Amino acid sequence: MTSHTDAIDVRDLENLGHLRELFSHADPVPGDLTERVKFALTVHALHAEVAELMDTALLTTRGADTSVEPTPTESVTFTAASMSLMVSSSATSTEESDDRVRVDGWVTTPGARVEAVTSEGSSSAVSDTNGRFVLDDLPHGPVHFVVTDPDNEDLRPVITPTIQI
Repeated sequence: MTSHTDAIDVRDLENLGHLRELFSHADPVPGDLTERVKFALTVHALHAEVAELMDTALLTTRGADTSVEPTPTESVTFTAASMSLMVSSSATSTEESDDRVRVDGWVTTPGARVEAVTSEGSSSAVSDTNGRFVLDDLPHGPVHFVVTDPDNEDLRPVITPTIQI
């Protein structure tokens, strides 16, 4: 029997390996954990307002079956104290790839800058006087939106939860 002050030996390493295997089956790390951590850090760093997803049925939670991916969203509405945002996605084709998405949207703040943050980076558009905007050539997958008002720097940015497009 070894003491807790003894150095880690082969038997300890085997036990730690079994423990890691147990937790990888019982409670695996979610595939989107890094995206959620980045989102939380961004919100904290910006002291931003977080928009709320209006239809909570579109949210997916981590369950026993970790192989199930969230369903891509076609149309969704977010609301925050300072604005609302509605986005609809549709598949597009380019010469290079068929795996792209176009997002048509409307925001209650005319002239707002809407940025889509994806796994490939970000793309932005400015809404017109009616609040409409279009973001072309986005990849399928997770995306969240950051909405700012360039004409009013005192307003905090609004960040949406991540959805699948």
